[in-house]
Amino acid sequence: MTAKSPQAKAVAVVGPSNSGKTVLVCRLVEWLQARGLKVAVLKHTHHPHLGDTAKDTGRYRSAGAKNVALAGPGLLQITLSLPSDPTVEEVLSSWAPDADLILVEGYKSGSLPKIALVGPKLEPVITDFSQVIALVGEEPGPSRLPVFSPDQVEELGLFIREFLSRGNQDSPGSQ
Repeated sequence: MTAKSPQAKAVAVVGPSNSGKTVLVCRLVEWLQARGLKVAVLKHTHHPHLGDTAKDTGRYRSAGAKNVALAGPGLLQITLSLPSDPTVEEVLSSWAPDADLILVEGYKSGSLPKIALVGPKLEPVITDFSQVIALVGEEPGPSRLPVFSPDQVEELGLFIREFLSRGNQDSPGSQ
């Protein structure tokens, strides 16, 4: 199986904890999927535990199983034990090859184009805006980048589709 270039179809949504990343990604998935795109989502976490320690899958890992899979009707969830935190490029190179778009929540230090959640009440999570293609937030302040409110899901979805159709050339943040 040959994976498409992750750079050609992935966009990261970054921001501080509790800034609305998950809500925005869910709304974008719904909007994009309703327009016929196959969308996958990768969420990065800094937590070493997946929150399933009381479930059988967590118990298997605690017992020493290196990899654990859960299969059910229309679902396959695989947990792989790795020696270190994989880069976003490593994950995307072998995952979701049939997706039209992969939305990545997190990986603020990765090389993907980014949509940054910003605002006066939010702690900044990035200082290098060279990979940022758009800002989302209430009162984000003046910017050379396109700015969207959290409620402008359609406009942001159209922007993402246009950005990807250009082949990610000339990111606004790199000018």
